[in-house]
Amino acid sequence: MTGMAMSPASPVRVSPAREDPVVAGASQLIGGPPGEHAAVPDRRGWLTPLRVLMAMVIVAGVLGYTQKISCRDTRNWTHEHQYTALCYSDIVALYSQEGLVDGKIPYLDYPTEYPPLIGATMQLVAWPAGLANGPRAVYREENGERVFDHYTMDMRSAVFYDLTALLFLIVASVAVCCTALAAGSRRIWDAALFALAPTLVLHLLTNWDIIAVAFAAGGLLAWSRRAPKLAGMLIGLGILTKLYPALFLLGLAFLCLRAGRLRELARTVCAAAVTVLVVIVPLWLTAGYFNAENARVGDSIWSTFWRGGDWIRLVGGGPDGARNAIARFFDLNSDRGADWDSLAFGATWLAGRYDPAWFGALHLVVSALTAVVLVAVAAAAIHHRPDARRLVIAAAAAGWVTIVVALPMILQGLRNNGLPISTLNIITGAALLVSVVAIGLLTWLAPRRPRLPQVLFLLVVAFLLTNKVFSPQYTIWLLPLAALARPRWRLFLLWQVCEAWVLFTRFMHFIYNDTQGRHGIDRGWFVGAVALRDLVLLVLAGFVVREILHPHTDIVRTGGMAYPGDPRVAVGSAAVGDPDAVDDPAGGVLDHAPDVRGGRPAWVTAAATGEPAGGPGAGSADGAGSGGA
Repeated sequence: MTGMAMSPASPVRVSPAREDPVVAGASQLIGGPPGEHAAVPDRRGWLTPLRVLMAMVIVAGVLGYTQKISCRDTRNWTHEHQYTALCYSDIVALYSQEGLVDGKIPYLDYPTEYPPLIGATMQLVAWPAGLANGPRAVYREENGERVFDHYTMDMRSAVFYDLTALLFLIVASVAVCCTALAAGSRRIWDAALFALAPTLVLHLLTNWDIIAVAFAAGGLLAWSRRAPKLAGMLIGLGILTKLYPALFLLGLAFLCLRAGRLRELARTVCAAAVTVLVVIVPLWLTAGYFNAENARVGDSIWSTFWRGGDWIRLVGGGPDGARNAIARFFDLNSDRGADWDSLAFGATWLAGRYDPAWFGALHLVVSALTAVVLVAVAAAAIHHRPDARRLVIAAAAAGWVTIVVALPMILQGLRNNGLPISTLNIITGAALLVSVVAIGLLTWLAPRRPRLPQVLFLLVVAFLLTNKVFSPQYTIWLLPLAALARPRWRLFLLWQVCEAWVLFTRFMHFIYNDTQGRHGIDRGWFVGAVALRDLVLLVLAGFVVREILHPHTDIVRTGGMAYPGDPRVAVGSAAVGDPDAVDDPAGGVLDHAPDVRGGRPAWVTAAATGEPAGGPGAGSADGAGSGGA
């Protein structure tokens, strides 16, 4: 514009189209964000964003309760009703299978298969539920004789389900609230992806995973508020519910190493470790010993010690090879084979169903698909680093040859020998290790330090895709992380649709198995649905990686503003970083922190130094210099 110079600290508005149109449209239903010249009153209305989000969670929780309500009555668990109605819930099934209906206490009277805090939650709800009436036989008169007619509803199971549903609704509200607050005041509505997620409706009452999600979200919020000890305690409680929050400590380690925030990292890790030990050790000392048939064959270490018995022998194991109840969770996970929704299960089925020999139909299809994927990845890499064209092409060709040659050998081995559990454990462990190392290198070498939710999202996706168990309800682990890492609706909803399709095909295939093929669908449909879901998750993770490598495409950091180095900003336009720009709202001490080691040249925000990002003469906001993307 002639005669006008932009202030060096002024952001450049690229285009309104950069705002997520779905979020923008949805926000208009409740008033939307204020306009540029709107007069905003000092007094806030009652309908605050958090309260609206809580209302969304309540709606999702009620829908989830209603969707599974027919399975609340255990009399309906016949003729595959739990599958045809898509209402199966571990909460109802395990109430009787874990002995809660008979008054057994987890770990003391029964070696439950879950970590301690889930067992504690089960027992907490089972106490009042046990006061309800059990099933009662109802008789009718027929030809002057008393004939059995039916049983009444088992109100104990129904009350257990109802109380658990109420508890989970509260826990889900806390999780969404923590996610919204961690997102920051500018992006509080991003938590709507979590609150309105279809899989939250489908899986809120499938299992007890929402408790771990709430602890993990609370730990992330505490970290964002620069309370590392509290963050560690909450993450530790999450680990005691499901193991996946341990990945949060790994993600924090990657980022804190790059930012030099080792003191805060140490406080968080120590707090998490102490929390886990404070819960595990007393429970291990008081838990009973059980044999392979889950029958109690030995008293606890503590009771044996007080009676003057040989308690030291119990440390290594109970009588006749019995195991401490705490070990049940670890034994089950080490001894179980590939679960239904895992890639290992699909690969085993594929190798048995189709001949994986070279130049067969399966081999040609896999070769073609691999070529398409590698060409797309190579094209993106060359666009990002044109100077590495030859290296990228060579790497893509080597990858294609490796897969084309090695895959038939692997599948042929599965076809001939199956997949022993010990081998499966090694493969899944190695795959996870490689994925974690790759994410660590990405975090270390990215032109600008990634945001914490981005790294955590990639770690959890890597864990789920490489693990031998990917239960349907595990998908809610990703909901708060997806909302914070990449708050865009379109691909998110596509992923949610794929998850719903996996659940439907899973249950329809279970019907197929139970009815010997008379009803339901063949396994190929289910494996195909799992493969499609995993592919969409990989695509979603790929977009997160892209936004890590190209920070100007990250809607959280830009908010519609252009940063220096953005290719859409003309060279010499005098556009520099916004001093109020968002860096990492959930990052806590990492937010606007300079890099002190690793990666490209240290990146320092304008807010921290008062200078353009990257220091004097920096060519881009991500510190990549003139060669940065």
